[in-house]
Amino acid sequence: MCTRVQIRAILALMSRPRGFVEADVLERAMQYFWTNGYEATSMSALTGHLGLHPGSLYRTFTDKHTLFLRALEHYRDTHTRQLAPTLLAGGPVLPRIRKVLIDYLDAAADESVPRGCIAVNTVGERLPRDEAAGRIVQEILALVEDGFRQGLEAAARHGEIPADTDVATEATMLMTLLQGLQVVVKAERDPRRLTRMIDAALTRLAEPVRHVDA
Repeated sequence: MCTRVQIRAILALMSRPRGFVEADVLERAMQYFWTNGYEATSMSALTGHLGLHPGSLYRTFTDKHTLFLRALEHYRDTHTRQLAPTLLAGGPVLPRIRKVLIDYLDAAADESVPRGCIAVNTVGERLPRDEAAGRIVQEILALVEDGFRQGLEAAARHGEIPADTDVATEATMLMTLLQGLQVVVKAERDPRRLTRMIDAALTRLAEPVRHVDA
């Protein structure tokens, strides 16, 4: 017969969360939300997809909304923060900017149902009522803009674009172009057709600035 102490120990073991690596769970949850959206995703679907006991998921993340916010933060930290290092990795910057933009078109072309960007999708699905998600999306957009700004500053130093380029404005334009592309690819039958628009934008960026006399 078990003593009370033994019973308590058994119950404690039974109540412990199933072991998992949190970063792996966030990556897979992010991909699931990205593909299916927030509203169409249930906690039961997530637990099945992640292969976790519901109790473990709830004890760690509390509820679906908290898990979604953590997934957005994971996207911010593992995807968005990589833009500046990618553009500053060495060599000409404009080809790197082009590759970043083209990669999104290629990804959409290779998907049976293009899913766009999780941040952009969140804007359409959750904002403005979800203030917490809105703050994370703002951080993501700011990181994208800053990544392009750092890249363009390097391009100006290396003579790829005119030294007097308004890099802050151009970075905002590139950020807006990227987010717009990720909306259009969800409706575009041939996402790679948009390559011409990317090339036109980068060609204009490399041209000398025309000053208009007052």
